[in-house]
Amino acid sequence: MRVVVLLNARAGTLNTGAVQNPRDIVAAAFREAGHQAEVHLVEPDEMDSRLEEAAASDAEAIVVGGGDGTFSHALSKLADSGKALGLIPLGTVNLMGRDMYAQAGNVQAGDLAATAAALAQGEVRKIDLATINGRPFHTLCGLGYFARVAREREETRYDFPGGRAVSVAVSIWKSVTKAGRTRLTIRAGDRTISTRAYAVLVTSNRIGEDWRRQRLDEGVLELHLMRAAHFAGRAKAGFELLSGRWREGEAIESMAADTIEIASSRPRLWVAVDGELRREEMPLRFAVERAKVPVLLPRA
Repeated sequence: MRVVVLLNARAGTLNTGAVQNPRDIVAAAFREAGHQAEVHLVEPDEMDSRLEEAAASDAEAIVVGGGDGTFSHALSKLADSGKALGLIPLGTVNLMGRDMYAQAGNVQAGDLAATAAALAQGEVRKIDLATINGRPFHTLCGLGYFARVAREREETRYDFPGGRAVSVAVSIWKSVTKAGRTRLTIRAGDRTISTRAYAVLVTSNRIGEDWRRQRLDEGVLELHLMRAAHFAGRAKAGFELLSGRWREGEAIESMAADTIEIASSRPRLWVAVDGELRREEMPLRFAVERAKVPVLLPRA
């Protein structure tokens, strides 16, 4: 198989300088698996143009190395190309990478040699394509508290010498204390809810209590709604999340549907889409198309 690999030079794992000769490592993994691989180290501002070039090439698969944001950009460019799309998870959170490699044994995100080898020896399968207002997303979209976390994280990213972990912790604490409730009308399938919500999360496919997805091709969206008005209610929801019992508790309400619409009196709302903050026009319309995108996935 002919493969083009585009490694985000500023992805978390590569940006630290801890990995030497990443292009050689990835090229060797694909070569040993019998593929013809063309590997490039790409700056973020060049990624879109490189994806377009790869889409127009004779490559059968295009692999990106990076985090959730990098894969989102690739999905938006290549979802209709007919080419298989792959991911080497090199970001900070790696939600999509975690689920794509869930059955690949003990392969850890950030271990470039291991993840590249697992992917090179993988197989092409089709996964769902979820969209928000017509644009693809691969894992989740969050409003309210979740959008506030993304916003605070952007503002504090470079403020703390402790690095990303400290920045994330500070952004979570600020979000718990600052995030308010928003009046929303939610239509999920044949159900309509009018409420004031503290947080809303829409995921592509169902998530478990550990926030992992067992399937990427179920053809369903799942909405998670937190209505808590006071700090005590929010603390309870947080405890249920941390303890892995949030589906058993009452703080978070979940429902599945193949289409979801979220309306507000506000013309636009901040939404965290696969970890990236966007200002989205209202209403938000979510849809999912089952088994739409061919993806190169590690074998179980």
